[in-house]
Amino acid sequence: MNKPIVAVFTSLLMMGSAPAWCADSLVDVKVAADMWFPSTKIDNTRRDDANSPVLNLAVEHQLPYLPNMSIRYTNLDADYASYDKYDYTFYYNILDRELMTFDAGISMTQYASSDYKAKDGQKYSFDDMTFNWYAHAEISVPDTNFDIIGQFEFGNSDSIKSSDVIAGVQYVLPLQAGELSFRGGYRVIDLEFTDLATDSPDTDMSYVFADGWFLGTQFKF
Repeated sequence: MNKPIVAVFTSLLMMGSAPAWCADSLVDVKVAADMWFPSTKIDNTRRDDANSPVLNLAVEHQLPYLPNMSIRYTNLDADYASYDKYDYTFYYNILDRELMTFDAGISMTQYASSDYKAKDGQKYSFDDMTFNWYAHAEISVPDTNFDIIGQFEFGNSDSIKSSDVIAGVQYVLPLQAGELSFRGGYRVIDLEFTDLATDSPDTDMSYVFADGWFLGTQFKF
């Protein structure tokens, strides 16, 4: 297990003791774990499926001017493309109503341990950092514990045009220590590269596309 993954797990373990100090503060902590089941499409050709773990840690507060922060780790491991994706997001709560919340901000995405196989079989790496716009929304279904959730990241930098979109539903179970959510939905990660496969003459544009259903839980305290 590489160092960034160790750091994520360490942070999650440290946050396990957070309720003691969160109870008397204006800070909320969200810890989430999903399993994503994407199908990959490389250069417009459908390839193999994968089982991708996803971890997310967010710290939200009511302090003025300072953004909320989150880190999300996604692992994609398939035959024709693989990568570790780290999203470092800074965002503000723009709208907070009884039945709807909306967040917006920026996200810095680091790709690591990446591997892309072009049409001619040559392999390339795209361990790059990208800048993205970020938005997240939750709409509550009246008189139920269900929320409709949506999230997207979109960027175009370092010769990478990227989008990461989630749509789904969650069931929120209030507990004495916080809120436990069970959620599921669909996620799409679309990467387009203009100068990745420079040594492969048959490849004008490199595409790494993954889409599929996910299931997971989140605990907020």
